[in-house]
Amino acid sequence: MAEELNGHPAYTGVALHNDKRGGFSVWVPSDWYEIKLKRNHRGFLFSPYPDDINTSILMEKKKLKVEVTLQDIDLLREIFHQDIQALPGVEIELLDEKLTESIIVFDARFSFLEGDNRRKRWVRNIYWGEGQLIVIAQGRTPEDFDYWLPMFFNSITTTQIV
Repeated sequence: MAEELNGHPAYTGVALHNDKRGGFSVWVPSDWYEIKLKRNHRGFLFSPYPDDINTSILMEKKKLKVEVTLQDIDLLREIFHQDIQALPGVEIELLDEKLTESIIVFDARFSFLEGDNRRKRWVRNIYWGEGQLIVIAQGRTPEDFDYWLPMFFNSITTTQIV
């Protein structure tokens, strides 16, 4: 596991994970555990803990039946916001988006209730062509999320669409 430095995790190394068929790559801490996704799911799931995926980062690629364009923004935004607002006990911290001619990105950071447990999550949906990359960084508690945020941030912001 990553070393601790001033109350925050410190990198012991990073590793690049490529999904050539999926068309994306991601840098993750080299000492995190990779958990295999279920059949028919393309992507990666990594956790700093060997036995708890409630703190983890997930990247899953989906191939859409249609090409997404800027004309789809309003509908995509509405669905993204509705899905987050429908979570039990949701408290939204951030809703953001980045739009270009070739890539559409929706971001949200929020906490929600899963049973009796409050979780904190950062979701990024990236659309390009007929592709959708769903990125979810989650902490088993808001405190755990905040602790691992520097590593989540690095993985999420260095994700490459190839």
